[in-house]
Amino acid sequence: MTTAELEAPTFSLEPFTPATPQHVLDDFVRSLRPYLARVIAVFNGKGGQGKTSIASHMAGLLAEGEAAKAEEGGDAGRVLLVEVDAQGNSHEDLGIKGHKEMDEGKSLAIALQFGDLPKVIRDVRPRLDVVPSGRQLEQIPFQMVTMQSKYGQAANLSLAVMLAKMAPEYRWIIVDCPPVTKEPQILALTAARWVLSPVSTGDVSSINGLGGVSHRFDDTAHLNPDLELLGAVLFGFAHRYYTDRKTKERRPVGLWVQTRERLQKLLADADSDAPVFNSVIRDAENVAVNCRDRGQLAYEVAEATDGIKWWQKKKGEVGKVLPTERAEEVGRDYEDLVVEVVERILQVEAEEALAA
Repeated sequence: MTTAELEAPTFSLEPFTPATPQHVLDDFVRSLRPYLARVIAVFNGKGGQGKTSIASHMAGLLAEGEAAKAEEGGDAGRVLLVEVDAQGNSHEDLGIKGHKEMDEGKSLAIALQFGDLPKVIRDVRPRLDVVPSGRQLEQIPFQMVTMQSKYGQAANLSLAVMLAKMAPEYRWIIVDCPPVTKEPQILALTAARWVLSPVSTGDVSSINGLGGVSHRFDDTAHLNPDLELLGAVLFGFAHRYYTDRKTKERRPVGLWVQTRERLQKLLADADSDAPVFNSVIRDAENVAVNCRDRGQLAYEVAEATDGIKWWQKKKGEVGKVLPTERAEEVGRDYEDLVVEVVERILQVEAEEALAA
């Protein structure tokens, strides 16, 4: 059953207090979970891992897929991107910086505290909506102290309740998490069904950021028994290959290979069946800068027509060169990742349906 087939929920934290018995809270959690089956949190416990870029591109590509279904007359849904990172940049990725509905996260902060629905910027792309974030979300840790004194541990379900109310309208919900602040991390992981964790370098601190995800799993297990690591994704690595002169065999080499092996061992040691996805988002800083300057995603920059191509420049034509070839490669990396992500989720959903 999809969220669209569920009745519109009327969840509220109002009945809860710090003295609410655990079994009552458990029953409430069980009623929430069916609405949150397609909530994906993009999270790593270290900053600079590509979380916002991955969240924005995933949301954009999933929405593009739903829009294509709609054009073909199929069963199409919508996609929602929620950024609970006060310092996040999805508004730049998606070109909505300065939008009249941008409110620095004020409506989201209010919704979390009082059980309201947040302001939504509709159709930033066909079938893609965004809940805007900003500096107002810096108040979340202080809000949580007040809410916990009123609702007890149920306060940590505030984002889950909000998204459950919104879920019947959306097929996919992507949550971009902050790298450091504990309270919004717990809110996000209490709401999510899946965690996608990017790793951007092979150094110990970056890989330990993935290890830090397990600590948040422990913090939220009593409020979200369904939370599962979807997988890890390598972000910002050079695609390097070695070609054997004799056999002409081509194989990947370099830091991305070593990091993949270390991550796979980390997951195996933790008894996790989550994969390190085959897709690797390549290192292309010029594309990232160009995307944010233009307010476009990589595959959109690749499709841009308002500039001359590199081969035209080489022939002596005058004009601004857009990094369309490189952007096309990066866009393809994101497309490959989304395909892997969707395939894994659908596979798990099918297995769970058979077991039910």
